[in-house]
Amino acid sequence: MGILYPKETIARRWDGALQARLRRAPLEAFLRGQSLVPAPAGSSQDTDNLVRATVIIVHGGLDLYLIRQQGLTFSHRPVVGHVACLVSVALAQQFFEPDLWRNAAQISTARCLSPYIGLDAASMMAAAVARRFHKEIALGVSPLDWRISKSATEAVSSNKPTAIARAFWNIAARLNAETSIALIAAPLRESQPG
Repeated sequence: MGILYPKETIARRWDGALQARLRRAPLEAFLRGQSLVPAPAGSSQDTDNLVRATVIIVHGGLDLYLIRQQGLTFSHRPVVGHVACLVSVALAQQFFEPDLWRNAAQISTARCLSPYIGLDAASMMAAAVARRFHKEIALGVSPLDWRISKSATEAVSSNKPTAIARAFWNIAARLNAETSIALIAAPLRESQPG
């Protein structure tokens, strides 16, 4: 009996595939825990899984926010996109794929906003928010944004209901912190003569 050793190039490819599989495992476990099937193997597998996880987390926070509110105001739409960018960046960095965040954030934003404003408007909003986020992220993030990023990575890596609920609550708090334009304009209209 003999031991066969693969060629060095094949061994490197196997090792790289194993490392990539190990990086994907927590994200896929999170998706399965949310009753979603991970994306099939292919060139867009990582992006698709990142989009699915981002949508779950952002939509959960959005639903939690909308329980106490009448609806999604105009000023809250970019905040939903901003939160999707935060979650996408955090998850992409967690799984050592930092270049995937932008596409995942745009698709996630469009999916979360399309029931409220339509797919075309949601797509345009997603592109605009991702451009602005890319410029603003270099300046740093607020403490609430940092909590959203941290809780999203904990939710995916631990896959525990308490961690997932914490991510939802942080997103709802961020949406609640955004003052509606209608509330700002109301005192101005009331003070106008006539």
